[in-house]
Amino acid sequence: MVTKEQARTRDGLKFLAALLRYTLAAVPFENLLLHYSPYRAVTIDKDILFEKIVASNCGRGGYCMENNLFFAKILQSLGYEVISTGARVLLEGDSPEWSHQVNLVSLDDQIYMIDIGFGKQGPTRPLPLIDDHISKWGATEAEMRVTYNQGSKPWVQGLWTYQHRNSPKDIWAPMYHFTNTEFLPGDFRIMNHSVSTSRTSFFTYRIIVTKMLLDKEMDDIVGAIILNQNEVKKHIQDKSEVLAELKTEEDRVEALAKHFGIFLTERERAGIRGTVAALK
Repeated sequence: MVTKEQARTRDGLKFLAALLRYTLAAVPFENLLLHYSPYRAVTIDKDILFEKIVASNCGRGGYCMENNLFFAKILQSLGYEVISTGARVLLEGDSPEWSHQVNLVSLDDQIYMIDIGFGKQGPTRPLPLIDDHISKWGATEAEMRVTYNQGSKPWVQGLWTYQHRNSPKDIWAPMYHFTNTEFLPGDFRIMNHSVSTSRTSFFTYRIIVTKMLLDKEMDDIVGAIILNQNEVKKHIQDKSEVLAELKTEEDRVEALAKHFGIFLTERERAGIRGTVAALK
C-alpha cells in the first residue's frame, strides 16, 4: 500500500502500475448488463458499481464508463490526484463521438493516462503524456504509445491519441483520441445513455467479454481471453486458440463461468430471451 502523501509522488507510480495490472486481470471488460438483465440498463452510480463489481462476488466488471469510474474512485480513496475525461474511439468509423472514458493521474509533475475499460488492445501500464513515448504492452512484443495532435487552429485545444501495435515491425493503429479537459458526472451520464441505448452501438446487439491474463511468475499481462458473441478465444503473446464455440445460451452461460468466473442468476439469464443477441 501507499500513503496519501506517497500517492502523489514517484513512489506511488510502482504501486499504481501493480494495481492497474491486477485490476485488469480481476475485473473483466464486459457488457452483460445490457443483455442478461430484466431491465437492460447501465448505471454509473458509484455505490451500484461497488455492489456489482465487488460485493456481489459474481466475477462481474463492466464497460468503459463502469470500470474506469470504479477505478477512479479507488485511486482517489488512496490519495491519488485523478480526473476523468472523454475519448473518441477511432474503430467505430469516420465520425467518432465521445463514447469512451479514461482517467488521468498526476504524479510528481507528470500526467499518466489510465484505462481499464478498453479490452484487449487497451493500455496495460500507466502511460505518461509524453509525445511518442513507447511502452511495452505487458510482457509481450506489442507496444503502445500516445501522440499529441495540434488543434485545427492555433486557439483550438489539441488531442492525445492512444495507439497500439502488435510488434515493433507493425504499423501503429490509432485506438482513440482523448483530451486533458476534465469531464463531469453529467457528461458521462449523457455518454453512457448514448452508448447503452443507441442502435448503432455494438454494445446493444453483441456480447463481448474480455479479461486480461496475468502471468504470476512474470508478474505481468501476457494476453487476454475473449468471448465475442458465440466464440471464446485465448490470446497469449502472438498465439491464439479457440477455446469454445457456443451454440446455445446454456453453452454461453457455462463458458462465462468456466473461463471468466462470471456467474449469472436465473433472473439475469432470463433477461436475454427473445433479443437479437440471444443464442438458441
